[in-house]
Amino acid sequence: MPKFAYKGMDQEGKESYGVVEADSEAEALNKVGRTGLLVTEVRAANVTDEWRLKWKEQRDQFRRSEQAKQERRKAAHPRQRLVVGYLDGRRLYGMCFALNPKENSFHLDTVGDDERTTGETVQVRFSELKAVFLVKSFDGNFDKSIRYPEVGETGQELVVEFRDGEVIRGHTLRHYDPDDPRFHVIPRDPNTNNISVLVERTALAGAYTPEEYKEKLERDREEQRREGATSLTQEETMGDFYFETRNYEAALESYNEAARGQPQSTRLRRKILATKYNIGVQYIKRREYQQALQIMEEVHKVDPANEHAKKKILQLRKVVEREREGKNRRT
Repeated sequence: MPKFAYKGMDQEGKESYGVVEADSEAEALNKVGRTGLLVTEVRAANVTDEWRLKWKEQRDQFRRSEQAKQERRKAAHPRQRLVVGYLDGRRLYGMCFALNPKENSFHLDTVGDDERTTGETVQVRFSELKAVFLVKSFDGNFDKSIRYPEVGETGQELVVEFRDGEVIRGHTLRHYDPDDPRFHVIPRDPNTNNISVLVERTALAGAYTPEEYKEKLERDREEQRREGATSLTQEETMGDFYFETRNYEAALESYNEAARGQPQSTRLRRKILATKYNIGVQYIKRREYQQALQIMEEVHKVDPANEHAKKKILQLRKVVEREREGKNRRT
């Protein structure tokens, strides 16, 4: 029986095509019309039409298979209940199926006070965050009889201290790299509402081993005794404000002004070093590698134990050398 290729449109205006067997073009037109399509073209089919139809069927089958896989994956891995903490103190509550820490953002399906979806999906940018909390319940009143997902202690034991003063003790999810922009911490306390915390490094005052954190607390107590719990000056307060808003150049200027009046202040010394380090990071983001190297070397000279600055110096020296070699070849 002859074959006829056709094109048609459905009620929504979507175009489709196919091949139908019929004794004549008129019969082919009637067959296609009975499917509900508005036929726009009917002609004798050729080999190309049949191959095109076969390719379409294979493509549709592949899409259906992928959709089924996605549904099975969702059923096996329920969406994550998240509390998103912003640097400015805001909180956002919602669900997320796939959160990739290596991306710049993720999408959150928000929920209201009753934990019902609002129907709104928000794009969340990591650069604006303090941390993302994977929680047992949104209000903290979770059922202790329920067995929630547990994550083994596979990484390094750490104490993370946020710039807003919050401290979390736990283990990293896997090998800890001090240069990762964000990393997971599994809280040590089994009774906490947090299952895990995705920490944004720019929101941290520091990340320490338990021994380092103990030493830090002792240094802080000694510093408070030595400085007599001196109140912050206006210059230091302005420096803190500029630092929080990531205006590191202005922060450095304010801290330096405050340090002229308190040259022995260890607290100001740490703030100046942290500010310079962040200025160096900004230079790196702008690809101004020579300036970044100079800043990092200044930080490392004052604080030789700063492993972050040391690692950046090694990386930047290689980049600067490659740039120099490239210029020499062009000349």
